[in-house]
Amino acid sequence: MTLPAIPIAWGWANLPMLAWLAAVAVPIAIHLWSRRRFREVPWAAMRYLLAAARKHRRRLLIQRYGLLALRVLLIALVALAAAEPYLERHPFQPAPGERTHRVLVIDGSYSMAYRPTDQSRFERAKQVAAQIIERSAQGDGFTLVLMASPPRVVVGRAAFESGMFLQEIDQLPQTHSAADLRQTLALVQGLIDTVRREHPRLSRHEVYFVTDLGRVGWGAEGYGSQAGELQRRAAQLAEVAHLVVIDLGQVKTENAAIVELRASQSLITLPERVPLTAQVKNFGSGPVRRSVELFLDGRRIQQQVVELEPGQQRPVRFSAQFDTAGDHALEARLESDALELDNHRWLALTVRQSVGVLCVEGRPDGAGEGSTFFLRRALAPSLNDAVQAVQPEVVPESALLERDLSAYQCVYLSNVAQFTPAEAQVLGQYLGAGGNLVFFLGDRVLADRYNRQLTGQGGAPPILPATLGEIVEKPQGLDPLGYQHPAVRVFRGQENSGLLTTPVRKYFRLAVPRSSAAQVVLALADGEPLVVEQAVGRGRVVLVATAADASWSQWPRWPSFVPFVHELLAYGLGARQQQRNLQVGQTLEGVPPAPADQTPLRVTRPDGSRETLRGSAGLNAWSYTETAWSGIYAVGLDSPATASELFAVNLDTAESDLARVDPDELRRTVWSGVPWQYETSWENPVQAVAHAGRAGSALPVWLLYAVLALMLAETYIAWRQGEARS
Repeated sequence: MTLPAIPIAWGWANLPMLAWLAAVAVPIAIHLWSRRRFREVPWAAMRYLLAAARKHRRRLLIQRYGLLALRVLLIALVALAAAEPYLERHPFQPAPGERTHRVLVIDGSYSMAYRPTDQSRFERAKQVAAQIIERSAQGDGFTLVLMASPPRVVVGRAAFESGMFLQEIDQLPQTHSAADLRQTLALVQGLIDTVRREHPRLSRHEVYFVTDLGRVGWGAEGYGSQAGELQRRAAQLAEVAHLVVIDLGQVKTENAAIVELRASQSLITLPERVPLTAQVKNFGSGPVRRSVELFLDGRRIQQQVVELEPGQQRPVRFSAQFDTAGDHALEARLESDALELDNHRWLALTVRQSVGVLCVEGRPDGAGEGSTFFLRRALAPSLNDAVQAVQPEVVPESALLERDLSAYQCVYLSNVAQFTPAEAQVLGQYLGAGGNLVFFLGDRVLADRYNRQLTGQGGAPPILPATLGEIVEKPQGLDPLGYQHPAVRVFRGQENSGLLTTPVRKYFRLAVPRSSAAQVVLALADGEPLVVEQAVGRGRVVLVATAADASWSQWPRWPSFVPFVHELLAYGLGARQQQRNLQVGQTLEGVPPAPADQTPLRVTRPDGSRETLRGSAGLNAWSYTETAWSGIYAVGLDSPATASELFAVNLDTAESDLARVDPDELRRTVWSGVPWQYETSWENPVQAVAHAGRAGSALPVWLLYAVLALMLAETYIAWRQGEARS
């Protein structure tokens, strides 16, 4: 155990008792009073006696004043013992009678689930916390914080009943998130401030961090520019409390994890077989050989074996075929090791019988080549519509309000002249429910009406990712901008697809707001944006500055047009799939299915427990934030006939790397200049707390022992002097 250099200091529990030190004047006064005054009378015989007495005078004075000093010291020691002094050797030792507020911060990050023996780190942490409570003095107060991301206050008011507090520790759940030290320090500071106001008699504060010192939560590199703030918060906390870190981590650990599970496509229809890839990584220092299993809706369908060198990551390939449409849950499961939580990875997929697409035509053509002709042919090239994965439906722009847009996964709007406020509202609601809109412009488009109704200029919520300017006629090619956007990534290395040589003759100039999150998918050769997209609500909007027919460009007749239209559709559907596959701590969101007006929604968590969404009945949208545990969440009506919507919540596998922060590094970086105490064994701080009261109160006892010894010495010395005089 390493303790910071702390100067020795004295403390007094009962300072008024020091007033009894004035009693030391009593024996001195008695001594002075008892001195007799003699009148000297010359006498010849006394001269010989005085001469003999002078020879022993010094010895008698030493004996007399020594006895007086002994009696004074007796009284002084009795007064000092009554004042109950304590010698403070280190900050763990409170003064006798001093009440302490102890904040227990238990690391709940998922690396604490590591099980090096038959007991996990988290279980050991709870055991340490319980022993600290059990061995604390009566009258001490306790608060409890679970260190996670975000951290959570479990007991926020000072608890004085240890039995109830121990129950809270015992019931504390292991979370599946990382550790956030910065937010935890702020939370602890707030707790101490509250306790200082509400319980001023709790004059001492101690904060115990029971943790594995995982690098993800404790390393300075994880906080970037916020590392300075982290240090400031620690320094401020150290000014009002003594900080103790109890390290339960191990220097050497072995762990492998599934870090990713993904499907090769987002548009999945029956009865196709879907390729899947699970990425497995070895975070340990030795080679591993593990089996990986794939489960579909809880049923094992495939198994592979993977061998990994230290630090290596390899893909494990599977495939799955679905028998029914709807939501399905996939799980990749790695053979067990000491950290079980990251051996699982889930994926929620929606399989459709077909994909419904609505094509809104702004310029009909009696010859059959209206503004949506090429769009429909690109979406469904086969003449047999019954076997098409994508089922497009073409309607005139006047029929937009007549359609239930929720029945379509995507709506293409081609050369629509303008939108009424009612139509703009319907499109906004469709996006809020997770729909996708693709705008192709053309000669009938009224730019000022678009800007007024769809960009927020008229007060309505913005829909378009850019405002429309003037029409530009300038033949040029396309720039894929390095194929960075997912919608054009498929064209990378496919120069024969014709994307780079696509001729565009006429287009609207688009102005993308600088502060917006819109992305340019494709640009023209001169740098002008041609295709811009942005997430709106739970859906996505794509704006194409040119026409979908051959009036403004030859792109609809070019080989790149068909794959690009499909990629736009897949990108929109993929965005919705991403909203169904989240990380621990992220919010689940959705739209209640009909008839949710009267029936509340229920969430089934990974452990099988169920919870009713508050106020979900009659709402246009719902959200659920209690996602601290990984697994499959099912949200649906409380009715057996209604299918649930599935969500996969997975770990952030950064904590699968069990590397820890060295205490010396912690002193140099995160807590540089901050006084704190480090424990290499979890038993030491418990012993320190257990003996703190006894070590502080032992000094008065030893003072009383000294008084007893001096009383015996005084009696003996007085007796010897009396014998000598007689």
